[in-house]
Amino acid sequence: MSRAIKPWPTECPICGNPLAVGPLQLPGDAACPNCAHVLWFSVRTQANATIADVITGKVPTNQDIVRVSQAFISRASPPNVILNLAGVQLVSSSFIAGLIALNKRINDAKGKLVLCELTPVVRETLTGAKLDRILTLVEKESDAMAIFSPPDARIERATALDAC
Repeated sequence: MSRAIKPWPTECPICGNPLAVGPLQLPGDAACPNCAHVLWFSVRTQANATIADVITGKVPTNQDIVRVSQAFISRASPPNVILNLAGVQLVSSSFIAGLIALNKRINDAKGKLVLCELTPVVRETLTGAKLDRILTLVEKESDAMAIFSPPDARIERATALDAC
C-alpha cells in the first residue's frame, strides 16, 4: 500500500496563524509561535467533515488533545472529524489514550470521529486492544467520507455500485 506524504501545514490547525517553517524543522519538532500548539497534524476541510492528517509520530499531550478537540468542536456543529493515520507506523499507550479522549470529547459534542488509512500494525494494535468497539476504523479516507455524506448521496453511491 502506497503512503502519500501530506504537505506541511501553512497555518496552525488550532489558531489559524500563518506558519513559516524552516527546512531544518521537522514535523512534531515545531510549534505554532502564536498558540504553542505542537504541529503534529494538518487540517483539510471537506463539505461534511474536517480531515486531520497526522504528519508525524509525535505523541500529543493531554493538553494538546483538549486544545485539538476544542478547535474541532468550534469548527463545526456537530464536529465530524476524520483522522488520517497514514503517517503513523506505531502507536503508544499515550497516543491511544489521546484518541480515546478525543473520541469522547467529539461524541459529547454530538459529533463523530473516524480513523482511516491505518497501517497493518496500527490496526492490529487497536483491534487487539478491542478499541474497534469504541473507535470507528475504516480502510480508506473515501470510506470515512462516505460515513458523513448525506443519506441521498449514500443511496446514489450504493445504486451506482450495484449497477457495476
